[in-house]
Amino acid sequence: MADGIAIMAEDKKQNIVDTVRNYSKRLFGFIRGKVNTDADAEDILQDVWYQFTNTSTTQTIEEVSGWLFAVARNKITDRYRKRSPITY
Repeated sequence: MADGIAIMAEDKKQNIVDTVRNYSKRLFGFIRGKVNTDADAEDILQDVWYQFTNTSTTQTIEEVSGWLFAVARNKITDRYRKRSPITY
């Protein structure tokens, strides 16, 4: 039983590694096109990967590409909301 759990954990870890390898450049380019600096893009990308690793270990993500880009869009929107002052 413990061996089966260890194999499943290793498979999930490998899936995360493969996903990061396959999507990092495209996702960074997408984010970079919508923010002002590389540093902002890297921060958002790190947030996306953090959310991905937490979610993928507890839930099944059916369409990984769509999920990653949707999370990135949401993170970009959140960043702009934090920076823009509310005017009345």
